[in-house]
Parts: sequence; C-alpha cells; structure tokens
Amino acid sequence: MARWIGRLNEGSLLRRTLMYIGTFVLGSLTFVGVMSLVLVSVARAVLPPRNADGSAAEATAEAGSEASSGTGKTALGKTSRSKRPRPPSPAERASAPSAPSAD
Repeated sequence: MARWIGRLNEGSLLRRTLMYIGTFVLGSLTFVGVMSLVLVSVARAVLPPRNADGSAAEATAEAGSEASSGTGKTALGKTSRSKRPRPPSPAERASAPSAPSAD
C-alpha cells in the first residue's frame, strides 16, 4: 500500500493534477449520492403515505378539516399562542366615546 501511494505521488504534474481532480469528483459524487438517499428517506418518513390510487387527497382534506376546526396546532405540532390585547393608543382613547358617569 505504501509503495502504491508513493507511486501516485510520482510522475508529471499533469498526471498528479488529474488524479486529484478525479479523486475530488469521485468524493463529491459519493457525498451527493449519500445525502440524496438520506434526504429522501427523511422526506418519506415525514410526509404522509399516498393512498392506493396514488393520491394524497384524503390526507390533505383531513389535514384541512383539522386546521379549520381550530385544534390550535400548527403544521409542526406546536400550539399557537393567542395574541395579547393591546392597550388602546392615545389617539384611540381620545376618539372613543366616553361612558356616561354613574352619578
């Protein structure tokens, strides 16, 4: 193995440069292939499965009905918080009709 590695370092500059470029391309293709497999596996695990007819229409309709029914959950499963009421601005207080006093 040591002889083989030593032989790769010998030779012309062109041969060594082509070997480095080939190694880089091979490593890049391997990395892209592995990452593609990982991302596809994660996407398949996260997305809902398709029905037998090849459509996910029922799953989409079911998710839409849950969203419209007000379950209070977002797509990531986090509970949404209601907004705090803001105190009225000075302009709103000045234009608001005053309540009759209880005298």
